[in-house]
Amino acid sequence: MIVQGSIRLSFTYAAGRIGSRFLVGLRDSRVILGAHCSRCALVVCPARAFCPVCSTGMDDLREVGPGGTVEVWSTVPGRGTYGMIRLDGADTALVHRLLGDAGLWEPGARVVARFAAKRIGSITDIEGFERGEP
Repeated sequence: MIVQGSIRLSFTYAAGRIGSRFLVGLRDSRVILGAHCSRCALVVCPARAFCPVCSTGMDDLREVGPGGTVEVWSTVPGRGTYGMIRLDGADTALVHRLLGDAGLWEPGARVVARFAAKRIGSITDIEGFERGEP
């Protein structure tokens, strides 16, 4: 016998020490922070606690962006346009919303972060990225 249904599981995700510093930087200072690996020198954005290449713990945070370069992009019907943006000073790409007409986007396009007027300590404190230089 198979019974179909759904179960709602509420949870709270803890951003952790490094993730919290990343989110507080967005909220309080309008800065985007990447984590620097002391072992392999990779700068990861958004900041995370461990290097994805060598697994070394990372606690050295550095300001990256607010400008960057679109690596790839895609339009999601009914949801908007999203891209992988390599922020200036970072070695990894951040996935976020691209603001403006989909016809504006191409790999290599220069963008700058637009911060929300009211920030709450969330990735949405960056409204998205628009065409231009910082």
